[in-house]
Amino acid sequence: MIKTTNKIILASVFGIFILLIASLLFMPFIFSGPVSPFFVVHNHDINDHTVVIDVFDSRNVSIITETYKLEPKSDISRKRPLGLRLPLSKGEFKINVTVDNETMETHHVELPHPHTMVDIRLYYEDYMGNVTPISVEVAAVV
Repeated sequence: MIKTTNKIILASVFGIFILLIASLLFMPFIFSGPVSPFFVVHNHDINDHTVVIDVFDSRNVSIITETYKLEPKSDISRKRPLGLRLPLSKGEFKINVTVDNETMETHHVELPHPHTMVDIRLYYEDYMGNVTPISVEVAAVV
């Protein structure tokens, strides 16, 4: 009888401990919402474009190499790697963007928290009418 009671108490303490750890891990997601995408590519042009995105970490190790075919006025997004979804995660990356095997740009970006993303714009026209083939910036998602 005493051994059964001890097992029940031990199982209850262990269960409470697991619930406490789980709540500490998931609490930031409950209050701050889902994490933003890792990057978004917007095609502002009236033509189709093939885009190759190469992402390297701070040790210059390739972590993503993907090719996308974007139709006119369309966009795509890429989910964050698992390690960058955690509440206090941040990272520095080098991003190579190649458009139609011709235009290539390299940008170094820092994502300070899970609610920032890399915003890549193709053939973006600014308010002055200037068209930039590739524009890369870090954007906060609220």
